[in-house]
Amino acid sequence: MTTKDKVRVQVPGKLFIAGEYGVVEGAPAIIAAVDKYLTVTVVVASTDQGSLQSSQDPNLTLAWTRSSGKIQFQEHHPYTLVARAMQMAEDYISSQGTVVEDYYSLKITSHLDDTSTGQKYGLGSSGAVTVAVLRGILEYYHCPVPALTLYKLAALTHTRLRMRGSMGDLAASSFGGLIAYQRPDRDWLLGRMAEQSILPLIDQVWPNLRIERLPLPQSLKLLAGWTKTPASTERLVGQMQGGLSEEQVDQLHQAFLADSHSCVDGLISAFFQGKTKAILAGIRQNRELLLAYTKQRGILLETPLLETLIAIAEGAGAASKTSGAGGGDCGISLVETAEQALEITTNWERAGILPLDLSLAPITD
Repeated sequence: MTTKDKVRVQVPGKLFIAGEYGVVEGAPAIIAAVDKYLTVTVVVASTDQGSLQSSQDPNLTLAWTRSSGKIQFQEHHPYTLVARAMQMAEDYISSQGTVVEDYYSLKITSHLDDTSTGQKYGLGSSGAVTVAVLRGILEYYHCPVPALTLYKLAALTHTRLRMRGSMGDLAASSFGGLIAYQRPDRDWLLGRMAEQSILPLIDQVWPNLRIERLPLPQSLKLLAGWTKTPASTERLVGQMQGGLSEEQVDQLHQAFLADSHSCVDGLISAFFQGKTKAILAGIRQNRELLLAYTKQRGILLETPLLETLIAIAEGAGAASKTSGAGGGDCGISLVETAEQALEITTNWERAGILPLDLSLAPITD
């Protein structure tokens, strides 16, 4: 098939606005795609093999070939997720009757981390790289797809790797803007993946999946501060498996899911209606629900620096909370005035918190 000589795509990172922990189990969440990007460049290879290079390790260039339609790397590498995304893109193209034979060089450049230290900001790098690799290869082969198809291909990639998490980062990176999100039924998806080929699986409705764009009122601005301490969603979610009896865990979890569902549903309605005060109240309510739940589960949600971040924002009249699994990374605030924003970011810097220069990313589809 014909290819483009060169394709360059940018995919946004994400910040959770509300609904953390509950979203993993199918409760709704609100997620913002932000204008910090991961870039994938795909160019035609000049040799009879492809290559992969990432800014994560610019001195490492990996060679790859194909055998019976399967991508094979010539040495062990740390880019399993990238390799699976490459294969998913090629499998999708092949499912439409096109033979993929030529080779390309793929380069990944991330701006989702600190340029001086390489530490991640917590903006969803694994989700962004999955979406970017898929989108880059599909566009290289003149096979662009809508945002929902892109999300589904990314979700299948993560599910095949048995990755934990809500896959909300995939939705944000695929759609851009501000979204309401609920993950698809995991058991249904695993069952269908075992039974169906990729094209019919992509084309059907996925139970429980919800991705809906939300408007951000013009009266509100999103601020984010980074504590300079990374957190691991996989590790924090894993901590939820112990500490209480099975019955106690189930009772606590079900009560939290119901409360989170109700809170986030109210927030979604407030965003649609442009009710600024209700949005700010909902952010604060979601924080309290998360604090109570994680405290009972023995999980550290707010580190001392995150507590400081939130206290500074709330002291200026903004609504503030952690973003994501907590235990480090970012906190977010919704502010109503430029004066609030200046006061908050100035005091964050004095406290050793890095204000991130970001806004909502444009809608991508």
